[in-house]
Amino acid sequence: MHAPRPMTAIARAVQRGAGIIEVMVGILIGMLVVLVIYNTLIVAETYKRSTIGVADAQITGQLAQFVLNREIASGGNGVMSGITELAGCDEWRLRPIPALIGDGGSATASDSLTVFYSNAPRITHPISFGAGGVAATPYPVISPNGFKVGDWVIATETATGAANCTLVQVTGITQHPSLAAYPPADVGGRIALTYALQAGTAFGYTTGSRAFNLGNRVTRTLYSVNAAKGQLDSLDDTPGLILAAVPVPVAQNVVLLKVQYGVDAVADPQNLVDCWTSADNSNTCGNGIDYSDTEFKTVPAPANNAARIRSIKAIRIAIVVRSDDDVKQDAASGSLLNQSAVLFTCP
Repeated sequence: MHAPRPMTAIARAVQRGAGIIEVMVGILIGMLVVLVIYNTLIVAETYKRSTIGVADAQITGQLAQFVLNREIASGGNGVMSGITELAGCDEWRLRPIPALIGDGGSATASDSLTVFYSNAPRITHPISFGAGGVAATPYPVISPNGFKVGDWVIATETATGAANCTLVQVTGITQHPSLAAYPPADVGGRIALTYALQAGTAFGYTTGSRAFNLGNRVTRTLYSVNAAKGQLDSLDDTPGLILAAVPVPVAQNVVLLKVQYGVDAVADPQNLVDCWTSADNSNTCGNGIDYSDTEFKTVPAPANNAARIRSIKAIRIAIVVRSDDDVKQDAASGSLLNQSAVLFTCP
């Protein structure tokens, strides 16, 4: 047997490998690289979520403003022509108020907005009653055309400052009982409207009574913010049309809605907006008029109700929306549903 030869320096140099220390160093470097990559991905995803959240919030705000602007632009259509006759109605929802603001009570509480209009395609001015009578009989109106079955009509007891106003739906159009022929053009165009009572007070009408054709649809919609859900809701507030109306979501992530009246405080011939005021009795515009919704709804109606409505020339709105990204919540408030904002001149 031969004794094993000692390993030479050259042989030792040919053999290569890694020890435990080298392996641990390599693992550590790999973990650092993975950590850097994950951190980069997290930062990129955060920026992505923030960008998408802001974009979604802007789209939500634009959508909400578009809906409200469209409704406000339609406010008063088909009803403002009867402001003299309808401003004093005991049923306040029949008063011709194009846009009614409900004040939230503070700068951080949302206001509400009610828009009222009709889609009368033909006659939008008051139609005179042809004779006196009682509400149980058909309405004899002086109009050979302009009415059709299904139209909604507001009837007033007197020509001006009416206290009793009634919303009815036309169920039939017939010749006036005193006439033998139809249409009754030979006696001033009188026809008789049979109807179904919807809202208001039954009354005895006279020759001074008026009827207002609202067309086949009358719209009275209440817009408000559901603070618990952070969403803008709409509610059908038309008297007599909806038995159990439920809120319908319009836009999500809406946390604050503020609305103001644009008022012609000096009643100049140009009908320009001189002042912006909240819907309260603070007399911001210095014209001594209370613009709170409770004053508009007072029964009996204030004597200056028509002048109050006429003084309103514009509406402006401000909407605060939020992002879905909870990282962007207001640190001062600590709540996604209670953001701090500066709207109009109110902190």
